[in-house]
Amino acid sequence: MKQIVLVFAVSIASSSMAYAQQCLHGAAESADETARRRQALTIARVVNTLQANRPDRATTPYLRHADLAAAAQNARFPALPHATLAPDRDVLPGWRLTVDVNETGYWFMVKDLTDPCGFAYISNQEGVIFTAEPIR
Repeated sequence: MKQIVLVFAVSIASSSMAYAQQCLHGAAESADETARRRQALTIARVVNTLQANRPDRATTPYLRHADLAAAAQNARFPALPHATLAPDRDVLPGWRLTVDVNETGYWFMVKDLTDPCGFAYISNQEGVIFTAEPIR
């Protein structure tokens, strides 16, 4: 019985370590992944900037996803000319933006769809950007 438990524990530990080693963002992040992550962070900053600078903030509700895309096109962010905030499209290759808006605020997530660990940036109307990934 002890052997079965030991084999089971070792197999779980091995699969957990293998899973952790596949993460694209972390201590062993490649230069290419660092560049991709920084571009996604720029997208997060753009979303917060567009929300903070929306016209007539006192009476204009927060911008929904489609409105963000139009506002970004008008603002022209030269740092990321190949990015898009259009709904249902990758904002950058392999990165997806999710936006939720209500009358009191907004939240969003820019998630790396290629990362097996689910790395993402999240933020809301407070303007602070957090890194996030699922609990493993």
